Amino acid sequence: MKFFKIIAFITLFSLSYSFGQQFNFQTTSLSVLQKDKKGNWGKWSTPEKVKVIVKLDYDKNKIIIYSNVIQYYSVVEYLQKEITKVDEINSYLCKNIDGYPFKISFIVRKDLKNKTQLYVYGEDYIFCYDIVEIVK
Repeated sequence: MKFFKIIAFITLFSLSYSFGQQFNFQTTSLSVLQKDKKGNWGKWSTPEKVKVIVKLDYDKNKIIIYSNVIQYYSVVEYLQKEITKVDEINSYLCKNIDGYPFKISFIVRKDLKNKTQLYVYGEDYIFCYDIVEIVK
């Protein structure tokens, strides 16, 4: 009987993980940083209110930003979590649907009351979204 209880516990425990890790976020604003014609970084744009859904799906190794043009990224590599005095950073090396490389980071700003941001690093631009997790 004890063996049956252990098997049942292990089965229930593993089922909870088989449903996967998917996180949903709502953006609240967007700022953009671009390179100029000489290849130098400019200044961050003024944040604009933007409400789009962002999905981070560990099981399917993808990140999707549901903006006007859907941004679909396949996760190629999960980078080690970085923790500093002011930030917690989870980063991913990705490719978009056309095969271009991107780095995507979810950053929790501890010094700003745990404000969460999503950074999408392209070759010539960086998108910075302020985000909040959608809890069901």
